[in-house]
Amino acid sequence: MRIETPRRHSKLAVTCLLLWCAVQALAVDARPPKKVANGSSWADKVDLDDLVPYTVPTAAWSDRYSDIAITWDKPEEPGIQRLQSLVGWAGTKITDNLLSWKISENGQTLPLKLKHRNYRPDKVIETDRSDNLEVTATAAFPVWDAIAVQFSVENFAAHDRTIDLNFDYPGKGVAPDWRGPFPAGLVVSVENEPEGSWSTLYKHNEHGRNVVWVRDFVAGMTQDTTLELSCIADLSSHKLHIGPNGNSRFTIVMAMGRNRGRAHQAYREAMAKITKGWTPDAETARIRDLLRSAPILAPKYRGNPKYERLYAHAITGMNSAFIRGEGGYTAATRIPYTGKDGIGIAFFWDTSFTTLGAREFAPELGEEALQDFVDNPSPRGALPGTLSDTHRAGEGQAPIMTWAAWHVYESSHDKAWLAKVYPGLSGHINFWMKYHTSPRGLAEYFNAGQIGDNDARFDRVYNGVEHSNQPVSGFESPDLNSFLVMEMRNLARMAIELGRASEAAEWNERANKLAKLIVDTCYFPDDAMFYDVSEGTHEKFSGVKNPNMFLPLWAGVPLPEAEIHRIIEKHMLNPDEFFRSLPFPSLSFDNPKYDPAGYWRGRIWPHFVYWMTQTLWRYGYHKEAELTADRLLSMMQLEPWFMENFNSDPQKVGTVGEQDSQPEYIWTQSAAIELLLERYKQE
Repeated sequence: MRIETPRRHSKLAVTCLLLWCAVQALAVDARPPKKVANGSSWADKVDLDDLVPYTVPTAAWSDRYSDIAITWDKPEEPGIQRLQSLVGWAGTKITDNLLSWKISENGQTLPLKLKHRNYRPDKVIETDRSDNLEVTATAAFPVWDAIAVQFSVENFAAHDRTIDLNFDYPGKGVAPDWRGPFPAGLVVSVENEPEGSWSTLYKHNEHGRNVVWVRDFVAGMTQDTTLELSCIADLSSHKLHIGPNGNSRFTIVMAMGRNRGRAHQAYREAMAKITKGWTPDAETARIRDLLRSAPILAPKYRGNPKYERLYAHAITGMNSAFIRGEGGYTAATRIPYTGKDGIGIAFFWDTSFTTLGAREFAPELGEEALQDFVDNPSPRGALPGTLSDTHRAGEGQAPIMTWAAWHVYESSHDKAWLAKVYPGLSGHINFWMKYHTSPRGLAEYFNAGQIGDNDARFDRVYNGVEHSNQPVSGFESPDLNSFLVMEMRNLARMAIELGRASEAAEWNERANKLAKLIVDTCYFPDDAMFYDVSEGTHEKFSGVKNPNMFLPLWAGVPLPEAEIHRIIEKHMLNPDEFFRSLPFPSLSFDNPKYDPAGYWRGRIWPHFVYWMTQTLWRYGYHKEAELTADRLLSMMQLEPWFMENFNSDPQKVGTVGEQDSQPEYIWTQSAAIELLLERYKQE
């Protein structure tokens, strides 16, 4: 008998082993880097001073998912200033002065001047100076909707002093003796509560029936519904005996709620923590823990204080933007507001993209936010365009929520959650394909607010006149259908995870059919470009070039490799159209209507640039993808805030601040997080 050597089998085994190792290596690359142990992380070294997410001058602030925000409208003046309720669209101002203080000695009021205020994500520290005296007030949120202020009064004199510290606050000296209906905006003291407690009614702001692009299905509290806000606090005066070069400390609590009972609950919880030894330093430790929970930066950025601080800013800013509901449409779950001052509410698009960044340090935030949208569909199955605890409105925007949900699932691996959101996400895609689809099967926008507000591509609808957030019709778009292709493919992935093989096959078949239809109808080989087309034809609708036209590549439509390279090299990487030091404006540089400050006519939108970065990397343009990522991260640092969008003129970006767009915007924070982790390099 001939005995064969195992050489052939060994080669096969080695080959299989190498393939297995390669697959495992790719899998490892797709997972977040391991987190660094407590005490040895970048998070323990990053400078938190003046890093408060909503920084000067609109420091809307809290990291406890609170619907109470503080803003300093007059940062040169002492005290804790404007109080804002983040309930309803953009919130409502409650008072311009939440808490201020005066000091006196021997019956004489001492001058008190602001020396410095340090805006941090864990606490805000104000130092006021007087004659041989310094008052430091450190404000922090020990619990949800409760603000604790620790006062430290330091005597620099060489003798004993007796100091009286008195507070001013909303409703002080205003007896609750109104006649007739209680007027909204009036702040009064309340009976049977400590001095310093107050109550008011304020008007709710709706985002729904008064807004064209979301008014088709609106539910919840209407405009100007009156809501109550109560505050429980003991702000009686303090008499302090301070020795030579000594100091005295005490802490006060202001607890708020939509009724007095909730305010009392927050007050009890805060006081219990303080009794057990809580100080604002506890919040510092909590923020450090939050940062430690995030993956370490990609090697390219790791160890660089500039990028570590940007990363910390993005994480703490985003974390503070999630607002907890109070039993309404979002129940007690958390949902990300686009901002805490001026534009506060959750949008379909913004929420979807934001969950990518949130999953890196707290996947449960992304799960709760997406679940909130899925739990509130219209009767046709469409998910809301905007959503808050008090109201829901509209039937969504361009569909990217399934794409976002799959990313969240990749971090959380929570199959029970996936099973909950899968039906609602499926229903939203079926809504588009049933109610807003042309006879040949391409989905169609029905309002400009679903994608690009005043995009120049829509001007033809309005006879050449610029409009925003208005109905549109008469054309089919490659970007909308590319989003749907991506959604269907992610629904197929979800179906596989949930053991629904036949549904997965159906979603993949629908995705492939739609992807081919995009190429057949919206691709123009002579131009090497995708365009909107007039409904039912192969005629260009507007001929506008913007980053949206590259989304078919992002979605992986069936084009020959040579055609893909033609598109990328002729247009995406063309400096006369899109590829300059400030990358991918919302309208090509060569368009006569290009305006570097134009809302969707030249400004740069970070989430779109992120998709462009992914596209370049996936098709082998690695150097250009990394360059785009670096350019976007550099652009983000030209402003003190994470702006909603950016002026695409290198001479103007970073010089106009809030006048240019909304500060501290959540999808820019999310894009920063994903770029710093180089997630665009993953499949």
